[in-house]
This record gives sequence, C-alpha cells and structure tokens, in this order.
Amino acid sequence: MKIAYRTRTEVLIIGMGGAGIKAAIKASETGSSVLLVGQYALGRTGATFYPGTPGWGMQSIVHEGDSESNFYNEIIEAGAGMADPALARILAEQCTNAFHELESYGINFEKDPKGQYRSVIPCFGKRLRGGSARGIDKIRQALWLKLQQCQVTIRHGITVIQLIKHEGVICGALALDEHAELFVIEAKAVVLATGGACDLYTYALATPDVSGDGHILALDVGASLVNMEFIQFIPGIVWPVQKKLFQEKNLDTCPLLTNRFGEAVLEQYLPDHVSVSECLNERAKHGPFTTADISFYFDVALYEEIRKGHARSSGGIHLEYNPSVRTDDRWVIQSWLSWMDSMGVDPVSAGFDLVPHAQCFNGGILIDEQTQTGIPGLFAAGEVAGGPHGADRLGGAAIAATQVFGAIAGTESAQFAQKQSFSTVSDRQVLHRLSFEESNGRTFPQRPLTEIKTDVQNTMWRCGAIVRSQARSDEGLAMIDEIRKTFHPLQYFGNIRERKESFRLNHMIRLAGILLDIMSQRSESRGPHYREDAPFMNPEQAQQILFRA
Repeated sequence: MKIAYRTRTEVLIIGMGGAGIKAAIKASETGSSVLLVGQYALGRTGATFYPGTPGWGMQSIVHEGDSESNFYNEIIEAGAGMADPALARILAEQCTNAFHELESYGINFEKDPKGQYRSVIPCFGKRLRGGSARGIDKIRQALWLKLQQCQVTIRHGITVIQLIKHEGVICGALALDEHAELFVIEAKAVVLATGGACDLYTYALATPDVSGDGHILALDVGASLVNMEFIQFIPGIVWPVQKKLFQEKNLDTCPLLTNRFGEAVLEQYLPDHVSVSECLNERAKHGPFTTADISFYFDVALYEEIRKGHARSSGGIHLEYNPSVRTDDRWVIQSWLSWMDSMGVDPVSAGFDLVPHAQCFNGGILIDEQTQTGIPGLFAAGEVAGGPHGADRLGGAAIAATQVFGAIAGTESAQFAQKQSFSTVSDRQVLHRLSFEESNGRTFPQRPLTEIKTDVQNTMWRCGAIVRSQARSDEGLAMIDEIRKTFHPLQYFGNIRERKESFRLNHMIRLAGILLDIMSQRSESRGPHYREDAPFMNPEQAQQILFRA
C-alpha cells in the first residue's frame, strides 16, 4: 500500500451538497484556494439534491408579522430541550439573508400573482414562513455557475478515508481518487459537509454516499457527536415508484391505510380516545414522524405492520384516496396531485404503497458558533453538524442550516487557513494508522460487500428506526458486533473496484454500533422516536447525549 501523489489547497471542503457548496463559495470569496471534493457529482449528492424531491423549501422571514424571535422560539420548542440555543439563534437571525443570497445566485423561490412568496406553515411550525424553489435541475445549474464564477476547484469520485492531524492541528486528508488510487490532500483547513447517515437504513430518502463518513472522520481525530439518536423518518413511496417523497398535507382528506390482507390498519393502533380523522388531521401538519402529538400512531402502524410481515409485495402499506381529493382546490393539494401525476401515480384509482424512510439526521458533529469542532483546523456544517436543531426539526430549517452554517464554515475556515502554513506529514506517518488497524494477524472470510451492507441496513431498520426498545437495541448491537468480527476494509484493498466501498462500509458498521449504543441510552420517547418500553418523555433526560471515541 502506497500513496500515489499529493495535491495542495488552502481550504479543503469534503461534501458537495448544499452546505459544502455554500462553504466553497464563501471561502473562495476571501481569496483562498478552495478544493471541493465528493463521492458523487456536484448537485447529485446528499439530502439537498435527492432526486425524489421536487425542489427546496427554505425557512426565512419574508411575511408580515413573522420575526426572527418567532422562528427561534419555534426551533427551541420543536427541539424539546435538545437544540443549542446559540446555534438556533444564529440560524433564525441569518436565514433570511441566506435566502436572498440564493436568489442572487439565480434560484427562484415561487411567488403568487400578488408577488408574495408561496409558503406553508412548516412542519412543527406555527406561522407562514420561507418559500419553495421547484426544480432540482435549476437549483443545481445556478449553484454550478456560481462555483465557476468563484473559480472553485471541483473533483468528484473522491472518497476521503481519514483526516491528517499534525501537532494537534488538522492539515489535510488521505483519500482515494477517481481511479481508487491513494493520495494526500494537504490543506490548511478542512470543512466537513458530508451530510447525514441515512444510507445506514434499508429505506432512505438520500443518496447512497450519505453513510456517515464525516461522523467517523471527525471522531477519529478527537471530535464529538451530539443528538445522534434524533433521526427524522418520513413516509416514502415504494410502489408504483420507489424512494419518492410523500407530501403529507393531503392526509387531512383521510385516505385509507391497508395491509396485504386488505385490513384497515390504523384503527388497530389507535387508543379509544383518538379517532382516525383526529390522527390524520394532526399528521397532515408535518412530514416527519414525531411522538410530540397524536399523529405518531400513523407511522407506528406503518412500521410495525411492515415489521410483522404484513406489508404488500412492494414492502409497503397501501394508501388510497377518495375521489373528492381531486376537487380540493388548496394549492398544496393541487401541487401534490400535479407532482404525483408527473410520476405516473394515481392516488385515487390505484393508490400507492408507503414505508417510513430515513430522511435526515438532526444531530451530528458538535460545533460552536464558528462551526469549529474543537479540533483546530476542522470545521463542520450542514446535516453532518449537530446542535442547530433538537429532537424535532422545523420543515425548511435543514436547507436554511446548510446555507447559514455553510457560509460561516467557509468564511471561518478560510480565515483560519490564512494564519497557517502547510504541514507536510510523511507518507509513513499518514499510513501508520491504516497499517496499525490492519488485521493484526487475524483472517476474515471475504463476504460480498453488498451482502454485508444489506445486513447492516436491515439491522438498523429493524432495531434502530422509529420504534425502539432496549431489547431491540441489544439485538442490533449483537448483530453489528458479529458483522465487525468478520470484516476489515483492507482485506478488499487489492481489488481496486472494491476499495472505496470497503472503507465506506467500514464507516457504516462503526457508526451503526455507535448509534445503537446511544439509542439504548435514550430510555424515553422524545421527538422522532418511540420507545415501546418507555412511551413517554422523561424530564429527567432533558440533556443532550455526547459521544466521543
């Protein structure tokens, strides 16, 4: 094993989603040289550019009567004691400037005939706020042009496998290039913008590269994780199309939910004092699952029916609508019907099948107000960073966070870089940790990587999704431990086609174990998870759980 070559940049940004792009723009505006790298092509990675969504919805203060303090208070309330107040304040205060800055890049947020932004009350929110930009292709093109204007160097097909630290300061990264050759990127500062880890789950509304790389990279150099147990799940369509967002606003029309036996399932999970219409009316107010209101029975019914083996052949539970939905003249309903029609889905005549999908991690790497991670030279922004959101996250706040904290990370990392010199760490030192982590004399059966990945995803889906318990956590931890005993990434290094995937999978396995451990510590129901053995929120557990390797 040897390093093929080296390259240099003042600021290295890892991840080409919304936060990474914004960080690159802002870092370049300081005059710093910027290298933006990612596994997938620009604008085709992460949750921000997931192809199953019609566009971006972003929080901003654009309506009369709204205010930064309103937004801040709603973040804190939805966060159920888990949001960092300082970061929430920054998000509320800076989101509107970030919103208008996107408009200056050429991204068009829809307006009505009167010139007002088309808005909805966001998930877990209380007021009209922000706007929507339709068309992922248009958003991608606008950001691409802005990066070209800023002369940012962009390389995709890059898998970073470890950060390099010298005398306590981050000074670059070891990566596999477009052809899976090992190379070193020397940098004066590094920004992690790698997104969440939704690919840990069988069902996810994110691209496959969002698998927790950034979390493990940060842990390995001494950073901490926070709020990692708070993972948003949202119903996604699995038939007649797959992995497409389900837009929940229509649920107040009370569609029928049935399993493979044709049985109406929601009624089986509702207590006597909650009706189907009451549950669905509440569920229509937010996309993600939450235990904060009576809507949670809807998602629990979906998940538990699937887990019991009562799903249809698609793997999902069926949803079918009354013909009256077609004459519902609300803008949100008509735009949803248009979206469904564009995919060839008829909600009335045929219906569709749903499964709860992992959609967003509300926690991540612990950062401060300057997006510093506590490790000099390392910054984090976007979904990989924890703190701006709490247990539940307001709709549109994720995009806002990519732009607000991406901008801060870009500026702060560039300013840090301007005060640093390049540090050249020898090839031997760079490779030392990889060599140390080699098999140490052990031998491993070389199972297909796809088979191992499926085992990890199925374990997390069954043991670490929306319905949890100590027994499920223990079961999952035992299964992940068995996988770890029979896997090491370097056993695949000789096969150039499997190098990248083996390191990504190693990160997935490690993070899966960490998540299940943290989930077992959160012995209550709070926000986006339901503990069947602890079904209520416990005020004595109103503290963030920090994890450090």
